[in-house]
Amino acid sequence: MRQLRHGLRTFGALLATLGTLALALSAVAQDAEPAPDARPVHVAPLTGPIGPATAAFVTGAIEEAEREARALVIEMDTPGGLVDAMREINLAILSSEVPVIVYVAPQGARATSAGAYILYASHLAAMAPGTTVGAATPVEFGPASEPPELPADTPAEPAEPAPSDEAAPAEGDAAPAEEPAPSSAQAMRNKVVNDSVAQIRALAELRGRNADWAERAVREGVSLTAEQAVDMNVADLVAPSLQALLEAADGRNVTLVEGRELVLALAGAEVERVEPGFALELLQVITNPNIAFLLINIGFIGLLASFYNGLEPVTLIAGLICLIVGFYALNTLPVNYAGAALIVLGLGLLIAELFVASAGVLAISGLAIFALGAVMLVDTEIDALQIDWRLIAGMTAALGALTFAAVSYGLAAQVRKPVSGRESLTGMEGDVLEWDGAEGFVHVDGERWHAVSKDALAAGDRIKVTGIEGLTLTVKKL
Repeated sequence: MRQLRHGLRTFGALLATLGTLALALSAVAQDAEPAPDARPVHVAPLTGPIGPATAAFVTGAIEEAEREARALVIEMDTPGGLVDAMREINLAILSSEVPVIVYVAPQGARATSAGAYILYASHLAAMAPGTTVGAATPVEFGPASEPPELPADTPAEPAEPAPSDEAAPAEGDAAPAEEPAPSSAQAMRNKVVNDSVAQIRALAELRGRNADWAERAVREGVSLTAEQAVDMNVADLVAPSLQALLEAADGRNVTLVEGRELVLALAGAEVERVEPGFALELLQVITNPNIAFLLINIGFIGLLASFYNGLEPVTLIAGLICLIVGFYALNTLPVNYAGAALIVLGLGLLIAELFVASAGVLAISGLAIFALGAVMLVDTEIDALQIDWRLIAGMTAALGALTFAAVSYGLAAQVRKPVSGRESLTGMEGDVLEWDGAEGFVHVDGERWHAVSKDALAAGDRIKVTGIEGLTLTVKKL
């Protein structure tokens, strides 16, 4: 009996040990299972031309997503923009710790020029129906007008046999002319285009996308619709809405920085939109070339008004602030320094008109040079980054009107009759008090004056002052 009880106790202890071990293994297994990611998906807009403000916003959105989100979706609709800003965005995408999905949306949107490079850099490229991608030729140069170069693998034409000695040109005959070397402009174009091709091909090879079509987009400026882009392995998928995009992207495998593989888990994720703050919105406003151009002109007018009023401080400080902000904005844009020099020259001629009597020649020349410089100021063919011709015309007309008003005021001041001092006596009338021969004393403007005259005068005669020299008036008889 005692042995039976001992065996039962041993069996019970064994069961307790096994139960404890089972619970421990269960807890370890639960800890090993990854907890579902409760972080949201951030969505950031990228619309309009790509400039410094856009680059700052997108890079900031990527940094925020790395801290708070499981992925970042960039909703893009852009005609392109500055190369430096585009490269800053691409560097941020390539080094991102979270997946960056570029979604060309809404319907009718486009990812052209710099936008095509950003699409190629993304971890997942998506497009809404009715959108387009391509036309990635550097816009400062445009597509080549000459026939495109043959690919490297194109078979060369068979070489003709070398001519025999009998067919050699006679001595004294002109040798065949060598092909002229490319011009400096063409050489620069080739340099920029080849650099752009290398960059977009590198992005295509990194993401496993169509590198040959990417090169054509740069060299020939070709474009694709959303469906064509997916068929040609330029984009990964077509999605009619953001939710459809998240559902379609769920379960896809992407490669992050340093080759880390990640399976996207985006279905049913909460969506949080990221908007630019006040500082970025202000930066985007002042880096608009039209606003920058307007600020510089307002600053110039403010300085002129301050100098005219004896360095009046309010207009002086306001003018300096406008000039500083305007020049800062222009520093972020592709400025043509020849255009900037023409603007300065034109303004200088307008100032010279105020001091030199040129019958308007300096003013007209200055206005024409100013307008030409304004047209040349921003060196790009992207419409959204060019100065509006209506603003140029308006500012030219405004400066012309101000110059005309200043010159007219100066001329009027020269012919205006003095209203105080001795010069104001010219033209006044008075009476002769005493007279002897060619001189005497007269009463003018309530005062007694010594006077001379060629007329025969006598006390009581009415006279008019025709001039003054020192303290002596020249008068004539009325």
